[in-house]
Amino acid sequence: MRDIANFLFEVGMLTKTPRTGFRFLGSGCESVAEHVLRTIFIGYALSKLEADVDELKVLKICLVHDLPEARTGDMNYMYKKYVTVNEEKAVRELTETLFFGDEVKDAIHEFNEKQTK
Repeated sequence: MRDIANFLFEVGMLTKTPRTGFRFLGSGCESVAEHVLRTIFIGYALSKLEADVDELKVLKICLVHDLPEARTGDMNYMYKKYVTVNEEKAVRELTETLFFGDEVKDAIHEFNEKQTK
């Protein structure tokens, strides 16, 4: 149970993690958690457009796609030019003690591959 509690605490950190694009552009603000919520609704709506789309897979990917940012922070396109983030390590360490960790890791990997229908 401690591993799940720690995981959920990290998920909660996404409410305090700002998306850096807004700060970089100088307008507005949004947390990573707010972005994830909107992404889930977008994924839900888009999954309804085609009958052969795996809705649960889409929602799962939307839910976890930015989870590593609880450890790495959000990296906008400019930051990525100068800062290297080891997202693979963040994902591995975030998921290695969870009994459902492989499922989370696989969903993040599938998101990063950008091949999901």
